Amino acid sequence: MTVLAGAELLSIPFALDAFPWLIRSVEAGMAHLISVLIIVLGVLILVQPAQRVLLGVLAVVLSIVSILYANVGGFLLGAVLGLVGGALAAAWGPEAPSPESRGPRGSEDRSDAGGAGELRRTAAVEER
Repeated sequence: MTVLAGAELLSIPFALDAFPWLIRSVEAGMAHLISVLIIVLGVLILVQPAQRVLLGVLAVVLSIVSILYANVGGFLLGAVLGLVGGALAAAWGPEAPSPESRGPRGSEDRSDAGGAGELRRTAAVEER
């Protein structure tokens, strides 16, 4: 949804043939920069789900800024898509593992003796 917002924000200046104004106007340059950044954030949300909260908040902030610099946020459609996409990225997370897939309670040792911090089963639990 965030990628769609950036694409919509970017499509309006190209549809209006505003590229010559890009060189003369700071606002036109900002509209293109905001659009490209929102597209990049949308792709990064998909590629780096561990950073989804930060990237979602940045997408929301850029969508709000697009209201000022990018044709009222792409006639509000791009701004709304960016706000909703960024909010969903920040709010939703990966599904928690089910209790059945975690195994019996207390069967994992979180000691860091190996240096890597991985989970290891203790010998006492495996003997049962």
